[in-house]
Amino acid sequence: MSTRAQRRSRHERGYTVVEVMSAMTLFAIGAAGVISMQRATIQGGDDARRMDIATNIANEWAFRLQRDAAFWTQPNSTVSTSNLGGNTKWLRNAPTSATGDSGWLLPPPDAVNYFGTSGAFDLFGRDLATPGANNHIFCAQHRLSWITYPGGGASSARPLLKAEVRVFWRRLDEAPVGDCATVATTDPADPATKNKFHFVYLTTAVRPASDSQ
Repeated sequence: MSTRAQRRSRHERGYTVVEVMSAMTLFAIGAAGVISMQRATIQGGDDARRMDIATNIANEWAFRLQRDAAFWTQPNSTVSTSNLGGNTKWLRNAPTSATGDSGWLLPPPDAVNYFGTSGAFDLFGRDLATPGANNHIFCAQHRLSWITYPGGGASSARPLLKAEVRVFWRRLDEAPVGDCATVATTDPADPATKNKFHFVYLTTAVRPASDSQ
């Protein structure tokens, strides 16, 4: 066989099994890397979206507590007693002493129309009925304590409440919350809770409507 024929024969031969297996291995490694990156991107986007929704829920509940204070119209220039416990829906749970707090409370929804009053929300941040349902994704709670307590001898003290709101939801690798009225939540510093939930906190101050008149 001539030299030209030998050169043409070497150029026309196919790939060996080793070459094919090496190429397939490299392709599999690259595909696995791309898939893992896509998964991390999708999960990161979902986490960011839920964080945004939870932040909006926390802000909404801060506004609801502020609106509730519009019915807290006493004491005022003519009435010295407070109507906090009788007129408000959620602020009535404020502690009855200068110390302590109300504890974390799930806001009781309106029995007739829960929209705008519920502490349970779906995946899109819409109010849901509670308790008894099993489709809750986000749960909102509030805790009340006094910044300035109006009683106890300080007659000139203007009442001022500290309202804390927290919204929590399950991590993506956990089952959804289910029913906000029955789910058990403890201190987020507890690893048993920290590894299962995300939390968003918001703090605001609430004063009687009579103070703004």
